[in-house]
Amino acid sequence: MNKKLLRFLAVGMLFILVLGCFGCSGGGGQQEPAGEEGEEGGEEVALKSEYKLTMNVSTDTCWGQGGVKFAELVNEYTDGKVNVKVYPNAQLVGGDQMRQAEMVQSGAIDFMLNSTINIAPTIPEFDVFSLPFMFPSYEAVDAVVNSEAGQKLLDVLGDYNMVGLGYGENGFRELTNNVRPITSPDDMKGLKIRVVTPIYIDIMRALGANPIAMNWGEVFTSLQQGVIDGQENPVVGIIIPNKVYEVQKYMTNWHYSYDALVLAVNKDVWESIPADLQEQIQRAAKDAMAYQIQISREGLAEGNDFLREQGMEVTDLTPEQLVPFKELTKPVYDDYAEKVGLDIVKAFEEVVAGMQ
Repeated sequence: MNKKLLRFLAVGMLFILVLGCFGCSGGGGQQEPAGEEGEEGGEEVALKSEYKLTMNVSTDTCWGQGGVKFAELVNEYTDGKVNVKVYPNAQLVGGDQMRQAEMVQSGAIDFMLNSTINIAPTIPEFDVFSLPFMFPSYEAVDAVVNSEAGQKLLDVLGDYNMVGLGYGENGFRELTNNVRPITSPDDMKGLKIRVVTPIYIDIMRALGANPIAMNWGEVFTSLQQGVIDGQENPVVGIIIPNKVYEVQKYMTNWHYSYDALVLAVNKDVWESIPADLQEQIQRAAKDAMAYQIQISREGLAEGNDFLREQGMEVTDLTPEQLVPFKELTKPVYDDYAEKVGLDIVKAFEEVVAGMQ
């Protein structure tokens, strides 16, 4: 029995030694490189194969071209490591342009190039751009968006799980209609004007018009069929590329509200991207938005002439003609200034005052 037991123990020890040697020579030597490869590939695993960017508009608009340029520059500056795909015409939200900020906030969409009027229902502070007659000129707009006040507003996005990468431009919102030229608030009375958000509803009511909230996809047909009399939008950003001049006879340049664009990304998505690539994406955002603003301003120089050539009657209101419009909308300004936050409004007003 002792001999049998010794033989059994000897065989067991031999088996253990064989397994140990196998682990040292084969298994162990392969496991370490596998772990290093996983660490080296960790950055690639963190990056998505595609990052989605949502916009309201088509890619042939100045707004849309800004989104396309951003996607191109991100790919170029990151050497193809980050791929942004543009989804125009609010197709990721079924055409509901107001849902885009919420979808980026939740992480369902990665990036947005969105107008401030569409962000404001989710983040009220962004209504500061829509306050009636806040900005007297494009120079005043530029001063604000490039100031600490402009950055302070972008920083608010952090409270909504987003990171602001920069400002673009949709432009000053001008008024078109099919009934009459607009030179005084009396001319606004009874007009059915399409608008988007509550602040514009209140502005139009203050001026005697009948505001009708409507998604952009329904506007052209509604103008064509007379369901609404008019609409308000930037000339280069919306009116010209969407051929509003085919269904509207009159346009009034009154610069009553400015529509900025905001390029933003979901905060969790942003933090999942390595710092060196974040730097290149931020660089792409800066260059793309500078390009977008440039082509918007270049188009604006010829835009009014183009509309006149298409048969529209374009009226440019003088400072004196604007006075009664400002007086009637001042209560709306004051009401929404409190909703926006008086600190932000004051910061914007101080920069604008410094330009005058």
